[in-house]
Amino acid sequence: MSIPGSRSKLQVYLTSILIVVVSAVVFSLHSIQPVKFFAILSEMVVIGVSLVAAYLLGNRELHKGIPLGLIFLSISTYFDLLEALTETRVYEFVSVVLLVIGLPMLLISAFYHIKERKKRISEFRAVVNNSLDGILLLGLSGEILHPNRAACSLLGYSSDELMKKQVSDLLSEDSEKKFEKAKSSLFAGKNAFQIELELITARQFKLVAEVNLVIGRDTKEDPDSFLMTFKDVTHLRKIESTLIEQNKFQRLLNELITEVLESDFDEKTYRYFLMRCVEVFPKADAAAFLLKKEDNRYHFVATHNYDFEKLKTVSFSSDELIQKGSGDVVIIKDYSVDYQMDGERLEKIIKGGRLEEIKSTLSIPIKIDDDIRMYFNLDSFTSSTAFDDKEVVNTAIGFGKAISVLLWRIQTVNELRRQRKLMEKLSMEDHLTGLPNRRAFFDCAERQVEFSKRKSEAMALLYLDLNDFKGVNDTLGHDVGDELLKSVGKRLSTVCRRSDLIARMGGDEFVYVLPSTGKKGSREAETRIHQAFEDPFSVKGRSLKLTASVGIAVFPDDGKTIRELLIVADEKMYENKEKLSRESKRVTIT
Repeated sequence: MSIPGSRSKLQVYLTSILIVVVSAVVFSLHSIQPVKFFAILSEMVVIGVSLVAAYLLGNRELHKGIPLGLIFLSISTYFDLLEALTETRVYEFVSVVLLVIGLPMLLISAFYHIKERKKRISEFRAVVNNSLDGILLLGLSGEILHPNRAACSLLGYSSDELMKKQVSDLLSEDSEKKFEKAKSSLFAGKNAFQIELELITARQFKLVAEVNLVIGRDTKEDPDSFLMTFKDVTHLRKIESTLIEQNKFQRLLNELITEVLESDFDEKTYRYFLMRCVEVFPKADAAAFLLKKEDNRYHFVATHNYDFEKLKTVSFSSDELIQKGSGDVVIIKDYSVDYQMDGERLEKIIKGGRLEEIKSTLSIPIKIDDDIRMYFNLDSFTSSTAFDDKEVVNTAIGFGKAISVLLWRIQTVNELRRQRKLMEKLSMEDHLTGLPNRRAFFDCAERQVEFSKRKSEAMALLYLDLNDFKGVNDTLGHDVGDELLKSVGKRLSTVCRRSDLIARMGGDEFVYVLPSTGKKGSREAETRIHQAFEDPFSVKGRSLKLTASVGIAVFPDDGKTIRELLIVADEKMYENKEKLSRESKRVTIT
């Protein structure tokens, strides 16, 4: 037989009550023997008590035997009544049979019903007490009726202590307002409410809890309690906060990297970097970069909230630093040390570096290939514990690693730029004399020709060739010849104006370009060249008397391009060389 539903149970109760009422009415209208009267009355009392007990036990979850037992007892009473009225023994027999069946069935079913309910209550309590989440059963006014073990453990109170408190005693001011708002929503018809509250433990520690609040109702669906379940999410929220901070640092770092890569890593960029770092680290008030330069000493290259003008002339050896060359992130709180340095430098540090105001310093070494190339210092003027948080230190370590990578990249880029400039210089410079070479000459001379065209100005070009230079190489060797060319280059440089160009074309040939110079000025320049060769050259202990042949071409009369001018100047130079050759003017060696 299936267990009757709530509607069926109600019908059973109503049927039983109806039988009893009808029996009572009939009984009142007929005279019945006192014995029978008391028997029937007792049966009616049993049925009435059973109905009340059934209701109290919970009419929604009754053992299936209880309604059946009530039916048997009710029918037994009815047959008893019939027997009393008709004195028919068959009715009495049926009544007794029904009573024998119904009464034990009712009693046994009631016993098992109570046992089952106790088992369920026990299981429920076990589930509640063994739950990893804290559970509080609350009255409508907020009193704590029952806490589970997890709630006691999380809050740091015993069960008895909690049951003497109101839930408001465990909430911060803001959380209490949130709780009252949640209660109002539940009273308004909402079945459950999820909220995050700040609970205060026995040790006054603020615990961040994720709370589920459920309203309890009685059989009439009226609110009679609250069930509050909660779990500790303090660590989770801290991790989330850390991740948010790390994301903020990462965004800052990406921004700074972009800024640096788009510009040179100069003093301005350093200062901007420090300013943003101080903004991000909430307890930092100032910052500084100490960079190890070529002298192997650490120099202030940028500061924030310090007097950089005073500090930029200050440098330290590794031993003079308060970090003592440490390669680890360190927190410095004691500045009462005996600085072994001259008074002027110490005064600059105290005044410009506000040394006496610093309460705490977070020093981050920036390494490249295990060499500490820089110290990045964050300083606090207000708190000695500003950088004690482990997460701040971990962030600083990550920050330092990122800066070291950035610094390495910057130094690599700068070195490449330096090498490129050097290569460009070498490609435009004569390796022997240090004068511009043939390539540099054409590059500069062609631009000068274009400039002269735009300005409608004259320009002179002098082509020089050393006389009998081959004899020097043949007689004294190429080493002496190279040294002589160096000396010639230096001496020719002395006769030039700042706007002029002297270049070596190769071998013993040189060119001299004179902007804004006509024929007269070019003759004067030729004279200065010959005068420069009047004194002998001293090379490796030898005195060499040397002359040069010069050819002149003037723009635009002798040519409108640099190559046309070179051809004319070259031809005139050889004319002069042949003239000198006929006069037998050679190198004189003494």
